[in-house]
Order: sequence, then structure tokens, then C-alpha cells
Amino acid sequence: MNIIQRFKQGLQKSSNYLKTNIIDSLKSNEISDEVINEIESILISADIGLEVTNQLIEKIKQTKNNQDANSNLILKLIASEINSILIKCESSFFSQNKSKPNVLMFVGINGSGKTTTIGKLIYKLKDKNKILVAACDTFRAAAVDQLNKWSNKYNVDFFGGLLNQDPASVAFKACEKAINEKHDYVMIDTAGRLSNNINLINQLKKIKSVIQKSIGDRQLNNILVLDGTNGSNMISQVETFSRAIHISGLIITKLDGTAKGGAIISIAKKYQIPIHFIGLGEKQDDLHIFNAKNFSYSLLGLDF
Repeated sequence: MNIIQRFKQGLQKSSNYLKTNIIDSLKSNEISDEVINEIESILISADIGLEVTNQLIEKIKQTKNNQDANSNLILKLIASEINSILIKCESSFFSQNKSKPNVLMFVGINGSGKTTTIGKLIYKLKDKNKILVAACDTFRAAAVDQLNKWSNKYNVDFFGGLLNQDPASVAFKACEKAINEKHDYVMIDTAGRLSNNINLINQLKKIKSVIQKSIGDRQLNNILVLDGTNGSNMISQVETFSRAIHISGLIITKLDGTAKGGAIISIAKKYQIPIHFIGLGEKQDDLHIFNAKNFSYSLLGLDF
């Protein structure tokens, strides 16, 4: 299966909803006001968001007097416009700062897939890189154990603190170890939920601060992991975490399990944060480099 087929298969739930309903609305092959209103409702229902929907609808309105307008033309028009929004967020995860180690702090709410995503990234990077994994979610023994298992499975280095140890101290010591032992990557897992958002945000700020003290001029990359099944709720998560720390990139997981994959477009439109990877399945190789065209056309069930 090539990469385009993987995108189409992984986004099938979202594309089935959009493509089927848009085609049904265009059975008359006439772009009437009623049809446009119906397509608008479909786009909003797919969590594409009002601002992006308005942009797409304006493009569709331009075809009202086109005698050759049909469902395929409209689907391609929507896909092309979505691509123009998303392409600004294409960014290679692998072109990180050349000064080693590359420090990656993974943030996100509990259940977003941070720990599993780290495991999949280890799988991608392990053959050509020396990796250190730091378990800084010291409040959840299960998270520490899971990271330890990933590390053992792929034979990479692991650093974990004691249960309930200050996560910032674990992060600091892990970075010192990575510098001294010349690791290429240090991947830092963090907690996703404390007693309230303020505690979580303050903890992330502290972790960020001690990491920067340790690594000096080396770049810290803060990666926000979002659960694609949360749809438009992902926007509020981007806002919350962005207020606390600079988010340098996004990874969207579990897109194969939702019909609301269109929410990514609203995030891209509003924030223009680089999207590094999207998760299109549970297997270790189902984390794919984000490609705007592959995503846009697969979202509408189109070949290109």
C-alpha cells in the first residue's frame, strides 16, 4: 500500500461522510442557493469550522453559472482550497536543530496519545539515531511503564524518576545525560492532567524553564499531541497549551477513528502551527509525515 492509499484508508470515515453527503446534495447538477446552503451545513457538521466553511462556500458560489458544474468538480474545488490552507503547515520534523541533542517535549491532555506517539517516533528514528526517552509524567506509573517498554522493545535509552518526583528535575537530569552521552534525540513525556489547568500549565512552564537552562542555546521543540476524535475541541486545547508555552509543532492522532478530521483545517487556518505527523492507525508504522495534498484530496475521497 503506497502513502496515498494509506491516507485514503486512514481518512475513510471523514471522507465517506463528506463525499457521500456532498454528492447527494448535488444530484440535480445545479449549484442553487439551496444546494450551497446544504453543502455549508455538511462542512460545518464535519467540524471544518465556520471561517474555513465560509471560505469554501465563496469558492463554490463562483461556479453557480458554470453549466459544467458537477459533484466531481465541486469536490476537487473544495480539496484544492483546503490544500491551499494546509500547505502552509507542512513542516519536516526531521529538519531539527543541528546542535545535538534535539530536545522534544511532548504535551497534551491525557488520552491524546502522547506516550504511544513517542513509541512510534522511536520506531521511525531508532536505526540512525541515539535516542533517550525521559518519563516525566511521574504521577502515572502506567505511563512510565509504557515508555520503559517502548524503550526496551527498540533498544533505546530510558530515564525515569521516582513516582511523584518533581517532573522538572527528571527533565533536567535527562537533558544533562543526553548532552553528556551525545544523544541525537531526547524525547520528554509530560503529564496531561493535574488537579486543574493552572497546575498543569505551571508545571509545563517549570519543565520548559529547567530544560532551557540545561540545553543552553540548543533548540527546545514543544510538540502538542492532539486526539483527532476530539474534533473542534482540539482548538481549545491548542489555545490552552499555546498560552503556556510556545508550540513548535503538532501531531494529530487517531484520525482513522473519526468522521471529524476536518477540524485540522480550522486549526491550520487560525494558528498556522507546523503539523509534523498524523496518526492513521494503531500499528507502529501508522504515524505518517503530514502532507497537505495527500490529506486534502483523501479527505474528499479523491484521486490525484
